[in-house]
Amino acid sequence: MRRHLALIAALITLPATALGGDLDLDGAISSALDRNPDLRVAVEQIPQAKASRDKAFAFIQPSASLGLQYRINDREISFDPAADFGDSSDLGDTFGAIYGNLGLIYGNMFENGLLDAQDCADIADVNGFEDCAELTEAMSDGFVADEGDDPPASEPTVIQQKEQFFLSADVTWPLSPRVVSMARAGTHQIDAARASVAQAREQVIQGVVQAYAAAYQAQEAATVLDSQIELAEAHIADTEALLTVGLVAEDAVLRARVQVARLQLTRRSIQSQGSSARRALGMMMGMDAPPVGTLAPLHDAAVSSVDLEQARTDALHRPDIAAAQSQAAAAQEMAVDSILQFLPTFAVSGNWSWSDSASGFDDNQSSWWIGIGASVDLWDGGIKVHSAREAASRRRQAAAQRDSLAARAQTEVLDAHDRWLEAVDALPVAEAERELAAETYRLVQVRYAAGGAKQIEVLDAGGALQQAELDYLQRRVGLDLRSVELMAATGQLRQWASGLQ
Repeated sequence: MRRHLALIAALITLPATALGGDLDLDGAISSALDRNPDLRVAVEQIPQAKASRDKAFAFIQPSASLGLQYRINDREISFDPAADFGDSSDLGDTFGAIYGNLGLIYGNMFENGLLDAQDCADIADVNGFEDCAELTEAMSDGFVADEGDDPPASEPTVIQQKEQFFLSADVTWPLSPRVVSMARAGTHQIDAARASVAQAREQVIQGVVQAYAAAYQAQEAATVLDSQIELAEAHIADTEALLTVGLVAEDAVLRARVQVARLQLTRRSIQSQGSSARRALGMMMGMDAPPVGTLAPLHDAAVSSVDLEQARTDALHRPDIAAAQSQAAAAQEMAVDSILQFLPTFAVSGNWSWSDSASGFDDNQSSWWIGIGASVDLWDGGIKVHSAREAASRRRQAAAQRDSLAARAQTEVLDAHDRWLEAVDALPVAEAERELAAETYRLVQVRYAAGGAKQIEVLDAGGALQQAELDYLQRRVGLDLRSVELMAATGQLRQWASGLQ
C-alpha cells in the first residue's frame, strides 16, 4: 500500500511532459528550480555558512566537562605524628617538659596569691578548659603521663590512598574580543552564500532556456522539413506524370527522389540534435528521462528596448558581484581577527572534585576552586604571524576579485548588447528572405508545370525555401536567446523568469 501511495505521489509531482503531455518554458524553469541537482548542491552553502558563523560564538560560550577516574597508586602515603617526631612514640616526650613547666608556674602563682579566680577562669578559657576547676584538676593530675604508663593511641593521617575513585567537573568560560570580528565575517559569508545561490538559480534558468530553445528549434525545424518533404514528394509525382507523357527524361525523376532522400537525411540530423537538446533539458529539470511531447513557443523573450547606461548600472548588482562583495567584507573581518589573535586571552575557570575517601589532614571528600586568568603567547614559532600574512593576502585577493568581476560585468553587458542588436537587425532580413524564397518557389512550380522551367530550377528553389525557413527559425529563436543573455548580463533574468509564472 505504501508503495502504491509513493507511486501516486511521484506521478502527481512529475511534470506533464514526463507523462507524455506538452511542456512550456514556465514548467521547465519551475521544475529546474525545484529539482536541479546542481542547485541543490549550491543551496547547502547557506546552512554551512550559518554553522561556520555560529562556531565563532564558541569564543565566549562556556564549556563544561565531567570526568570519572579509578586510580591505583604505587603505595599508600600516610603521616604518623607520633612516629615522625624523633625516636619517641608519643608527642608527650617532645612537649612534656613545656607542659610540665607551665603547670609548675601556674601552681606557684596560685600558691602565692598572684592569680585570682577571674585570672584562673581566663587562663582556663585560653587553654581550652571549661572553667577554673577543670584547669586545676588538670594541673593536679599533670599534663604529662607518669612514667610506665602506656602511650595514648595515635592514628596516622593518610595523604594518598592505595586505591581511589575521583569524580570531577570542570567549567571554563573564555572571554575573547575575536568573537566580534569572526561573527561579522560569518554574517558576510552567509550573505555571500545566499548571493551564490541566487547566481546558481540564474545559471540554471539560463541553462534551461538554452536547452529549451535548442529543443524547440529542432522541433520546429523538423516541422519545416516535414513540409519540405511533402512538397518534394509531390514534385516526384508531378515529375513521374511528366515522364509518362514524355515531357521529361528519366533523370528528372531520379533527381527528385534524391532531393527527397536529402531532406529526410537532414530531418534525421535535426531529430538527433533535438533528442540531445531534450536530454540536456531533462537533466537541467532534474528528470530521470528527457521530456517528451510538444514544446510550446518561448513566450517571445525578446527585449523590446534597452537603456545601455541603466543596464550597466544594473550589472553591478548581479548576484555574483554581490557574492564577491560579501566575500571581500568577510576577508576584511578575518584580517582584523588575525591581528586580534595576538591579544591576551582571558578565561574564568572552575573545578569541583570528589573522591570516595578523604585524603589529607581533614575528613572532606570533595573540594572546589574558581579563578580568572589571562595568558599570552610570547612566541609560537611564527604561526600567528604567518596566519596574519595569509589573511592580509586573502583580503587583497577578495578585493581584487570583486573589482575584476565588476569590470567583467561591464564588458559582458556591452558584448551582450552588441549581439542583441545584431539579432534584432537580422530577424527582419531573415523574414524577408523567407517570403522571397516562398514566392520564388511558387513561381518556379507554376512554370515547371507549364513546361517553362527545368527541374533543376525547381530543386534549387525548393532548397532555397528550405534554407530560408530554417534561417528564419534560427534568427527568431536566436533573438530570444540574445535577449536572455542580455538579461543575464544585467542580473534581470530571475525577475523575467518570475514574470512567466
